[in-house]
Amino acid sequence: MNRRQFVRHGALAGVAAGTPASAQVGGTTAPSDRIGVGFVGCGGMGRNNLASFRKNPDVEIVALCDVYQANLRTALEAAGGKARTYGDYRKLLENRDVQAVVISTPDHWHALMCVDACNAGKDVYEEKPVSNCIREGRLMVEAVRRNDRIVQVGMQQHSGTHFRRAVKLIQEGRLGKIHYVQCWNHEYSPPQGIGNPPDSEPPAGLDWDLWLGPAPKVPYNESRFRSGRWRWFFDYGGGKLTDWGPHLIGIAHEAMNVKGPLSAAASGGKYHATDNRESPDTLHVVYEYPGFLLCYSTLLHNTYGHNG
Repeated sequence: MNRRQFVRHGALAGVAAGTPASAQVGGTTAPSDRIGVGFVGCGGMGRNNLASFRKNPDVEIVALCDVYQANLRTALEAAGGKARTYGDYRKLLENRDVQAVVISTPDHWHALMCVDACNAGKDVYEEKPVSNCIREGRLMVEAVRRNDRIVQVGMQQHSGTHFRRAVKLIQEGRLGKIHYVQCWNHEYSPPQGIGNPPDSEPPAGLDWDLWLGPAPKVPYNESRFRSGRWRWFFDYGGGKLTDWGPHLIGIAHEAMNVKGPLSAAASGGKYHATDNRESPDTLHVVYEYPGFLLCYSTLLHNTYGHNG
């Protein structure tokens, strides 16, 4: 591995962990060794990631992509106004100055963009969840291995010191043999939630067809597009389960040293919300593993955790 490869891999890992990669390799990175990074998806989480990557001296932000021009303008300003901008991520992947890609789009785009980026010879940092179904995830792994790429998923919670301590205590056997694990997202939202806006024309500067991409074609609706709201529709996400579930269940997987369940069963429904969301506002999932059960629940009408 030459210095450029070492710095590239260190830059990706260092940014994800919040530590400048230059601190890891010692000293300031020469301009010729800086990693050209392109950002696909420049909305809320995309801008957060952009701010984090800008702090890393091993990174040069060379390209930005978003299907909504308003997001693109804001991101370009945040990047210092020097990056090239694109409305189609496939054009960004053709840019030879882009060596690594940060994907911060709605979930339904994750798998295809990751596979395309790997096929284009780019390393990838991608927001969770990895994908919306098992088949997509396996296709992504195949693309990573086929192209000898590095892909990291945004599971920042694993770096939290309190989670590190909890995992250590469990793996040392300090809590004894564990047979039951539970995690949850309980919060209160008024029944009207995200509302019931009518279908309408897309806002100016939004390529709605490209935003939908691999999802079924439907008329524009504000609830389906606005930041954080799209995840309540099954065409794009899976509600809280695919939003916070990866974080919480991921910690349980690490602590219990398992990779996947033997079986899973879920029950729930839309009992509280009167808005136009599709995913459940009340949900309970039971995962069976060798020797223990993991239970995840989400409530939209009660902020108390288990046992009050």
